Amino acid sequence: MVVEGFVYVVADRPGPMAGAGVGERVRIPSWAPPWIVVDHRLDRVLAGRWPGRLFRVRSVPPESDEERDALARAARNLGADAGYTRVSAVDVLEELRPGLLFGPHGDAVVDVLEHARLLTEPAARALAAARPPGADDAYDRAWRRWLDAQAGGAAYQDDDHRGVLAIPGVGPGRSPIGSGLVAVWTCVVDSARRRVGPAAFTVQTDDGEEDEVLLDPWRTAGGALLDAALALGAPDLVDAADAAVLTAAWRAVDRP
Repeated sequence: MVVEGFVYVVADRPGPMAGAGVGERVRIPSWAPPWIVVDHRLDRVLAGRWPGRLFRVRSVPPESDEERDALARAARNLGADAGYTRVSAVDVLEELRPGLLFGPHGDAVVDVLEHARLLTEPAARALAAARPPGADDAYDRAWRRWLDAQAGGAAYQDDDHRGVLAIPGVGPGRSPIGSGLVAVWTCVVDSARRRVGPAAFTVQTDDGEEDEVLLDPWRTAGGALLDAALALGAPDLVDAADAAVLTAAWRAVDRP
């Protein structure tokens, strides 16, 4: 079966789609994982790492019984609602703006992502200092407004949504801006690790599990960037007062 859909390619990850171009046919080197994963809908694409490229593609029918059997095995454990197909080859039809992955205002989210990706320690300190006290509550309210409109969202209304990045199983994109919040936080963590190293983190133990925790100023700066991404990427979820609070740090600091 031929499918058309979307492939998001993380810029620094090797793989068959690395360096792909429009008009090219991309094929995996053997009939074995990793497959090319084609998401059927834009709002099902997970783009938790940034930067990356977004392609619209069409799968290529198998050319041999061996390839056909391999694809059948690859599809064996996928449910009807998986939302994606594993394929061995695609024709690259079009390259799209990756901001489309984060909703109608996704280009604004991309601006925040770029700032998070290039974040320095002085910039993190400036963001942390400028984040207003009411930002956590405004962030929580935006999430609640989104959950009101989602099937299954009522089950999460009593939770604390401060700092939440995604809620699996709720909404097609798991958040008001798809994978945008996950990507912002990942960029901040990567920037802290690159700029400062282990000193930017501590380890906390909970029920015998050790978790790496980001320290300030990076942690609060990350919160400020999450605020901005949510307010700018989903402006329909914030009133004027909450929009001002959530974008206060973003507007207060110098950006490249």
